[in-house]
Amino acid sequence: MAKGMIRRLLLPQEDKFYPMFEDLAELISKASHILAQVVESAEPCKKEDSIREIKLLENKADDIVHRVMDALDSSFITPFDREDIHRLASRMDDVMDNINATAQQILLYRPGRLAPQTLELTMVAVRGCEQIRIAVMELRNLQNRSKINDACIKINELENIADDIFHKMISDLFSYEKDAIELIKNKKIMETLEYTTDRIEDVSDILKTILIKGA
Repeated sequence: MAKGMIRRLLLPQEDKFYPMFEDLAELISKASHILAQVVESAEPCKKEDSIREIKLLENKADDIVHRVMDALDSSFITPFDREDIHRLASRMDDVMDNINATAQQILLYRPGRLAPQTLELTMVAVRGCEQIRIAVMELRNLQNRSKINDACIKINELENIADDIFHKMISDLFSYEKDAIELIKNKKIMETLEYTTDRIEDVSDILKTILIKGA
């Protein structure tokens, strides 16, 4: 009975992290879909409203990350290791930051055209962000490990696809793009997109660590 009472007293402290991570995952997924709409547009640099919306989502994500850190400082008990909570929030924030950075580069650089692989790589990022959302929604129940593990496997597969797309794009860009300025613009945008997929994989690595420690 005493243990049950202690657990009921401590459980609210544990629970408060889950909604914040879930909200953060939802924002990341939404921002990635909006970025795909921007990239798919015939004139992506003119999608200022969509790019502005991504920035607003990024601001909301920053607020959530700050709340996670504040909660971490004030919590006696946490649902999993404090270090992993900090790392997970930080890496998810990195994903959002790079989605926003890609959108801002499109707006600021105003490329005359985006490389054909840009949308392809963006859709890989969208799928990776969706797998983050799926995995994070399962953190409340670490007993159901298969969904988190499956999402991490898919993210790893997507990262390999992203690398192939990026390398092909760089090769094509230097082979066929005759305008040096357009080449530089596209290369920078694609590098930021590829970096986004790297950060998505970082999130997956942290989720796998949480699974191992929770076994």
